[in-house]
Amino acid sequence: MANDRRREIEENLEIFLRELPHLLAAHRNQFALLRHKQIVGYYETVTDAVSAANSLFSDRIYSVQQVTDTASDAGFYSHAMPLGTPQ
Repeated sequence: MANDRRREIEENLEIFLRELPHLLAAHRNQFALLRHKQIVGYYETVTDAVSAANSLFSDRIYSVQQVTDTASDAGFYSHAMPLGTPQ
């Protein structure tokens, strides 16, 4: 399971970074929810993105990245780990 999560994170990040320049105009400072190399939604807060992800994906494999000018590690959320789940 850990390898599946790591692969999901890496593939999602690759897609996110490739699309980032195109996302800034419409989604700056929002949080993108990613799964299986696709952006599946944008949310105003990281809490909203995680809540939606946990409702949509029972396996809880996803990642969340903030749409900003500079790529950054969203910490806990960029590692596809839902709240309250041990690593």
